[in-house]
Amino acid sequence: MSADPVALAARLAGERFPHAHAAFLGGSSPTARRTAWSDLDIVVVLDGPPAPFRETLRHSGQLVEWFVQTPGSLRHYWRQDTARRRTPLLRMVAEGVILTSTDGAAEAYRERAAALLAAGPAAPAATIVDMQRYLVTDMLDDLRGCSDPVEISYLAATLVLAASDLLLLAENRWSARGKWLPRRLAEIDPELPGRLAAAQQDVLGDREPLVAEILAVLQRAGGPLQEGFRLEGEDPGR
Repeated sequence: MSADPVALAARLAGERFPHAHAAFLGGSSPTARRTAWSDLDIVVVLDGPPAPFRETLRHSGQLVEWFVQTPGSLRHYWRQDTARRRTPLLRMVAEGVILTSTDGAAEAYRERAAALLAAGPAAPAATIVDMQRYLVTDMLDDLRGCSDPVEISYLAATLVLAASDLLLLAENRWSARGKWLPRRLAEIDPELPGRLAAAQQDVLGDREPLVAEILAVLQRAGGPLQEGFRLEGEDPGR
C-alpha cells in the first residue's frame, strides 16, 4: 500500500494527462477508510479526445480506476447519476482531493458538484414509492413463509437492500450501492445499518428480528402495501 496515495495519484495524472485542466482523487483512498485493497479513483477532465472513457489499470502495483471526461461528458454523467439517485461521480469531484487545476477549473467543478449534491435528488413520484413499498411487503411475506435455508438467505439479503433503497427513496435522499449504501442509510438513522446487518446475519436461526426491522422501515415509508395496490400499464400501440 502506497504511503501517500494523493502524491501517487497526482504523479500518475500528471504523467498520463499533462494537459488536463482538472483532476481529482476520490473514493476511500485519500480518507481514513483507506485499506490495503483500496484503489485510486482518479477523475480527469480534458478538453476533448481521448476523453471520455473509463479504464482500470495497474500502475507500479497500484490499481487505478480512471474516469476521464470532457466538460460536456462530466455534466452528462452527473445528470445520469442524479436521475438514478446515485452520486459516485458527483462525490468524487465534490468531496475528492484536487490533483490538478488550471485557472481555477477544478474549484469550479467542485463548487457545481457540491451544489448538486446539496440540492438532493428530485422528489420521487408517489407511484414509485408505492411500487417499492409493494415489492418489499411482498418479499417480507415470502421470507415469513419460506422454509428453504438457501432461499431464506437470499431473501434476507435482497430485503435488506430493497428496504434500504425504500427508506432513502421515501425520505428523498441519495442512494448508493455496495459499501456506500449503509453510509447513506446512516445519514438518516446511524444505528439502522447495523441492526439490519445483525438481523440478516442471524436470519437462519431467528427471522423475527429481521421481519421487525423491515416492518419498521415500511412504517417509516408509509406502511406495508398489498391490497388495493394498482399500477397502470403502458400500451405502446395506443
